[in-house]
Amino acid sequence: MKVSVIIPYHNEKSYIQDCLESLADQTFQDFEAIVVCDHCEEEAVEFLRGISVPFPIRILDMTDKTGVAAARNMGIRASQGEFLLFLDSDDYLIKEALEDMVERCPGQDVVYGRRRRTWYGRKVYYENGQKLDEQNSQPETDEGEEYEDRGMPEVRESDSEWIKVFCHMVRSNFTFSGLTALGILIRREFILEKDFFFDEDYKYFTDLPYVVRIMCATEKMIEIRKVLYLKRKHNDPIHLPSLSQISDEKTKLTEAMRAYVSIKEIVKGQEELAEIAIDGKFIKYYVRKIAPYYLTAEEQDAQEVYRQSLKCLPLISKNSGKRAMFYSRRLMKYSQSHGPEKIAKKVRRHSARQMFCRLITSKAACKKYLYRKVFSKMKIEENLVIFESFFGRNYSDSPKYIFEYLNKHYPGKYKCVWILNRKEKLPYSATRIKRFTLRYFYYMSKAKYFVFNGRQPKYFIKREGTVFLETWHGTPLKKLVFDMEDVTSASPLYKRDVYIQTRSWDYLVAPNQFCSDTFRRCFMYDGNMLETGYPRNDILHLEEKEKQELTAEIKKELGIPSGKKVILYAPTWRDDEFYGSGQYKFTLKLDLAKMQKELGEEYVVLLRTHYFIVDSLDLTAFEGFAYNASKYDDIARLYLVSDILITDYSSVFFDYANLKRPMLFFTYDLDKYRGVLRGFYINVEEELPGPMLFTTEEIIDNIRNLDKLEAEYKEKYDVFYEKYCGWEDGTSSQKVVETVFEK
Repeated sequence: MKVSVIIPYHNEKSYIQDCLESLADQTFQDFEAIVVCDHCEEEAVEFLRGISVPFPIRILDMTDKTGVAAARNMGIRASQGEFLLFLDSDDYLIKEALEDMVERCPGQDVVYGRRRRTWYGRKVYYENGQKLDEQNSQPETDEGEEYEDRGMPEVRESDSEWIKVFCHMVRSNFTFSGLTALGILIRREFILEKDFFFDEDYKYFTDLPYVVRIMCATEKMIEIRKVLYLKRKHNDPIHLPSLSQISDEKTKLTEAMRAYVSIKEIVKGQEELAEIAIDGKFIKYYVRKIAPYYLTAEEQDAQEVYRQSLKCLPLISKNSGKRAMFYSRRLMKYSQSHGPEKIAKKVRRHSARQMFCRLITSKAACKKYLYRKVFSKMKIEENLVIFESFFGRNYSDSPKYIFEYLNKHYPGKYKCVWILNRKEKLPYSATRIKRFTLRYFYYMSKAKYFVFNGRQPKYFIKREGTVFLETWHGTPLKKLVFDMEDVTSASPLYKRDVYIQTRSWDYLVAPNQFCSDTFRRCFMYDGNMLETGYPRNDILHLEEKEKQELTAEIKKELGIPSGKKVILYAPTWRDDEFYGSGQYKFTLKLDLAKMQKELGEEYVVLLRTHYFIVDSLDLTAFEGFAYNASKYDDIARLYLVSDILITDYSSVFFDYANLKRPMLFFTYDLDKYRGVLRGFYINVEEELPGPMLFTTEEIIDNIRNLDKLEAEYKEKYDVFYEKYCGWEDGTSSQKVVETVFEK
């Protein structure tokens, strides 16, 4: 056996399959896998045993000890391969990783392959992940520290291979705490001869002294300047935190410093390069993690960390100290003769100076500072209500109908403020503010009530006594937040951010039982669920005469000839179609020219794209037939004028079903959307109350045969209506207002 791959496993069911599949796909197959189960749940072990693999695999059960170090040591002792490779169960290898390493292993004790960090699983990574990682790339460590490449000597062509490899290993990890044994092929006899086992007293940083000990014990090493190992970062730190995402600061800091003392002992008598490189990393770690810890730590914990730091600071070499930045040098010197309380004051003063510099150079920082430190201390206005729809884009959705109901039934009782980024005509008196202006921060701190249909800013302060009503904006077809495995369209820490934001919600509106159950789970929400239906759909349940009058008014507003029937095409955005961060695109697959030729005498088409899609559609060639309604504020009004809906994976059909009008589903990329992107909550083949179509010709044929279509789908439509629209009867706004405002 050439290679033994050692994999510690601790219930990471959502990751282990990718890990093992990456081994199954290796171009080199002379290896075994040793998976060490660290106090795993029975379900997680059964899941692991159920994964079929074409290579030898041994599953070991570790019950007497715990931790990554103990699991790896158990794997070392059980291994039979000539070389060992440590692989975490949440990571995976590229296909040629083992082959590339084994080709270079003759005569070497260590073969080092480069690593790349990614937020995504294998399938998504190979489809879009590399591009997405580059888009989201930030010079950060797992702990979120800024990267500063200072204090690291340059490598010269004349330097030995040992220096080159060591230098890259240190340089490629932005901080001292980032050194890892992962993705390194190590000769097994070399490990056993030197008795190189992981120190099991460490929980977080066992790799630090281990890697340095190996690097300093041999010069028989080589680096492959190619990414072979994909280190997967966890985008769900709530359910599945990585070690670096666990909040255990005191233990982490003391462990890291204990590792530093050990490393300094190991490198004694070695190249000065090693001392400088490690010291430089430790200086950054001290300045950015250890010293700031004293600002918030309990006195006993601060003293424990401080005592450990006194063992470390004298070990920093003079050369490394000289290379450090001015503040770092001053802070380290000060820390050796002053206690935690005084160090905290020095750090606080330094932070205040930095903050002052930001405030005088950045208007945005200044406004946020006033919001936190001044406005949020002011008295709350008891009857002040702030409304926001789609992040201030327009006057629409459920906040609009709640606003109108409040003003109609409680005139003058509430002072209303609308967050609107452009001028809008409102039917009732309200203060208009633009997002992120000074007035915005002022009112956000003063309001008693907040009525939003999307998430609030991450820095939002939920003051005691305020009420946050979250209406959300649709019945989800595509999986949301904690029901998603990979997040390709948002910030990689989207799940963490949403979890923090939903803690501020006092009420969440659900349009049906499916949503009520789903929202509880996908938002991890345990607050008040308003099972009332969506206020935005009240307009769809008007009396018939009022509905006809409003339809004629909207058609006139849009410029649609009164004698024409209306087809509404409302496609969703695709998670993998984007130009850059937050910039999405959409390619129109519907053949408008063919539709105009076949249906233009009787119908017109309204196009309504998702607000994420920034493209403006050019419909000049279809004047009088196709209308771009993408910027029309209220889609519910578009539903009213439409005789047929064409959509795909947008949640619009759940709302449109309130009208019981025909719906067609243009699902030309169904397999890709369901398999590669986010997946669906429902079985679309069984539940959709209309046909799934893949070409424009099929759409035209179904529109010509609507009577047949309606008869064919009547039974399925009735079931769908009862499940997703049964709560909505035109009184949702009333129910919400009476619960939230008049409770």
